Amino acid sequence: MNEEKNRYDLTSADTKIIGFDFQYFYFINELLKLDAGQSIGFEAKDDVHIELPSNTKVIIQLVQLKHTVQKNAKEIPTNLTDKDDDLWKSLSNWCKVICDKSEARKTNKAQLTYLKNTEFILATNKNISKNKFISNINKFMNRKLKYSEVIDYLSDLEKNTKDENIKSHIHDILDLNSNVLESFIKKLHFIDTGNEIIASIKLNIQRKMIANDRVNDVFNELFSELKQDFFKNVKAGKHQIITFDEWMKKYTCIFEKNRNTTLPVRFFKPVFPDDLFKQTFIKELIEIGEIEADDLSQVAEFSEFMLNVQMNLNQWYIDGEITNSDLEKFHKAAISIWKNLHKKSHRLTKTNLALNNINALNCLDDIRVKELKMLTTDLGIDLSNGEFYYLSNESKIGWKIEWEAKY
Repeated sequence: MNEEKNRYDLTSADTKIIGFDFQYFYFINELLKLDAGQSIGFEAKDDVHIELPSNTKVIIQLVQLKHTVQKNAKEIPTNLTDKDDDLWKSLSNWCKVICDKSEARKTNKAQLTYLKNTEFILATNKNISKNKFISNINKFMNRKLKYSEVIDYLSDLEKNTKDENIKSHIHDILDLNSNVLESFIKKLHFIDTGNEIIASIKLNIQRKMIANDRVNDVFNELFSELKQDFFKNVKAGKHQIITFDEWMKKYTCIFEKNRNTTLPVRFFKPVFPDDLFKQTFIKELIEIGEIEADDLSQVAEFSEFMLNVQMNLNQWYIDGEITNSDLEKFHKAAISIWKNLHKKSHRLTKTNLALNNINALNCLDDIRVKELKMLTTDLGIDLSNGEFYYLSNESKIGWKIEWEAKY
């Protein structure tokens, strides 16, 4: 039974899902460190890439991420050994990027030029402290090992390994021009991420002056908003690449609202539709006797409330002060209030339809005294009424018992 379970664990898709999440959590953690002029991408130029302006040029960091769920007896992630396919596959992939003919890097000169502005980072939760290859690279960088000795080590490893995949990957590395390979080796970096990437994200959130009891709120919403944007980008055939300016504009609101700030409520002079009386919510208000069929003044006032709340919500979203998630929660909360009051108002209508309009007006009256909030900001009566008119106009709510069938 244990043997069966182990076999299932090794082939489970769960490990792949965790690996993908690890990549995305790393992306978020680096996003939180983004500085002016920088940008970061997910699954665009590599698992993660970061563009760093430096004087007149831009340094690109290509990051490959490797994750394991396997642990040793001390519950520590297993080692990244010099016979680990993850290591050599990453290096081989980068060698192919360096020599990419489609990017006009066929010549050694072009490859060396590319390497001047590129760094290569292998980040993993595997223990890298005992990896001989990484140790040799560090010795070479500290001038304790000659370049020729690094090459001898790689050649011996290629010759002696029995794993054909690893042999092929090492061959790709040694196949580089000697000057190109030396330059490549000098641009290699290895990061032990540890096994607490989520804790690291939360610490970086807290460093942005977020109280400890609000860190989880920021973390959950940031993750949700970024994943929604990732989905939208993929659906549109685009990569998720975020510049510092975009980060500040679109996602700052997640941090700000968790510092208990309020939103600026503006009063707009909206452009009305050509025929105010054709609006769905106006038709029902006329039907239940709330307004007269020719009362333009009242119709215009209610329409202004509705358009003002829409314009405020839209402006807050454009300014990056609220998210899609905030909008959804806001509308959902308003619908919940209406649902309870509509049910209460129409308890007797089912057995006496003559009460339909009267009870519809009672429901409307009860709704009109409800004040809504967007995050910590009170919207006041006019904008709150405007939200309910908007939902009615979109046929999300109504006043009569049979509103759904009619509107």
